[in-house]
Amino acid sequence: MMEKMLIDSRFLFQRLASKYKNQVEWEKGRALFLSLEYRCQETAEHSVVVAFIAYHLAIQIIGETQTGERMFLAGLLHDIGKLKIPDTILKSDRIITGEEHKTIVDHVQSGYEALKKLDFGSDILQFCITHHERLDGSGYPHGISEKSIIGRIAPISDVYSALKLPRIYRPNSLSDENILKYLIENNHQFEGDYIHELLKFLTNWSSNHNISEKTFGIV
Repeated sequence: MMEKMLIDSRFLFQRLASKYKNQVEWEKGRALFLSLEYRCQETAEHSVVVAFIAYHLAIQIIGETQTGERMFLAGLLHDIGKLKIPDTILKSDRIITGEEHKTIVDHVQSGYEALKKLDFGSDILQFCITHHERLDGSGYPHGISEKSIIGRIAPISDVYSALKLPRIYRPNSLSDENILKYLIENNHQFEGDYIHELLKFLTNWSSNHNISEKTFGIV
């Protein structure tokens, strides 16, 4: 299932990149994403799945394809601040130190500032700065209770991709059922209605791909 989602995510990226070829913001975004991909394949794969999930959630919730396309671009770039993180931290499979954790936390602000300097739209900036914020104010970098539509889509998309794809420090991925259970158990941090929209999308997507992984009976 993971491989099929990566394939679909890449296909959508190619389609949108072709659609918006020579559009300045998309061309800048594609160049930044390729830089990220050359630097860290794992982070790039995470980002393209974040983009894929954000695209579909936005279309389901807002009902506008154009907004979904903007959220795809935002998802591609949400972790661009990780380009500043040294390989000894970014690609490490060991337990990181407190100071190293601060460096990781700083990637959100670094990414936001870079995207702002490059004149990306306010929606792209908002996705970047809020993807680690939580409804109860327990997230970072600002510890705010983010209740905007983008600020609720971004964290769910980020967490889904982070738990779905294997990481250097965690070689096994979680099933959709377990990811949804995690989100529901932490519904003080994530918007319940949006979790339900994620369930609907994953159920439909799995059905279209003849994937039998269990996602029913959770919400």
